[in-house]
Amino acid sequence: MLSGMIRENLYSNPQKRVVLVTGASTGLGLALVKELLKSGKYHIIATARRTSLHRFQDAGVVECENLWIRQLNVLSKFERDKIIQEATEKLGGVDVLVNNAGYCLRGVVEQVNETERLKQIDTNFRAPMALIRGVLPQMRKKRSGHIINISSVGGMMAMPTMSIYSASKFALEGATEALWYEVRPWNIKVCLIQPGFINSDSFKNVELTRESRKSIQDKNNPYYYHYNSMAPFIARMMRLSPSTPEKIAQKIAKSISDSNPPLRIPVTIDAYFFGLLRKFLPRTIYHAIMYYSLPRVFRWGEDDHYHMDAEYERIEASKTREVLGQDPCQPASAPSGPQECSQPIRSYQSTPRSFIETPRESIVERNTH
Repeated sequence: MLSGMIRENLYSNPQKRVVLVTGASTGLGLALVKELLKSGKYHIIATARRTSLHRFQDAGVVECENLWIRQLNVLSKFERDKIIQEATEKLGGVDVLVNNAGYCLRGVVEQVNETERLKQIDTNFRAPMALIRGVLPQMRKKRSGHIINISSVGGMMAMPTMSIYSASKFALEGATEALWYEVRPWNIKVCLIQPGFINSDSFKNVELTRESRKSIQDKNNPYYYHYNSMAPFIARMMRLSPSTPEKIAQKIAKSISDSNPPLRIPVTIDAYFFGLLRKFLPRTIYHAIMYYSLPRVFRWGEDDHYHMDAEYERIEASKTREVLGQDPCQPASAPSGPQECSQPIRSYQSTPRSFIETPRESIVERNTH
């Protein structure tokens, strides 16, 4: 009992606000933890999945008086409840919640199955909502608090090949805006951080759906040019972006210390730019500009480009056989003699694929995995 009291006193500091950051072992989350530590004004709870905890030590971030490092899979109700309970019992509750954990799934609507779709929504939308529900009672009791949800430019405008990612961020934006109104009477601040292209390696961590992984490699797939145009474009824009995780972390830290932060905070140049386009341009013009700005969009939808390529090769082979004095309708390796010409090559028709969706319990609400 005595050791428990000593430990509680060691970690408790009524002068410091408690900040819980999810997905804090890499990228923007890690940069934010480092930025908040420098100020010395906060007690930070940095969380990550068990398999990612080693990244903190790799980055030179270790536990100290102002920092806890805790395991948290945001899809686990047990782990969510455990971290909130510990923070409440030992630190008086979470004062600032930063929902940063998430991932990006790349796939056109037609090539995202039910299991993949639900996992994306669970991670990027339902898990943040569950954490918010967990910390709100204590915030309302204290009549203060701050909830920060890391959204994306993908939450203000959808991008092709990232349909379900955009859907998850649109949902997060909608719920967060409603939350802003709901908790304002208790002096609880709510913010949406909207980053766009970030100069980091995060684009390398994008996950592909089962079908999109095949499409990228198959030139005969109708979505081949969608993926092979968008992926290099996004990678190039990220490499050219002047925005880094460290610069964005500074803006988030500023919003935490701000007494009256705005609901939406664009934190990269492209986020500002696209926000202005949507605000001032008529939607018909806006969507036309966005569509014709897509990389190599003139190749998209060429369902018979592979048929044309095959037909061209057949004609060239026929000309070659004529030069060699062979029957143009006869394959080069076939024996001489009268032969019938082969059937003309038919244009490509997509073959419908069927699969059985695995029924699944609610990932976010169950206790074990």
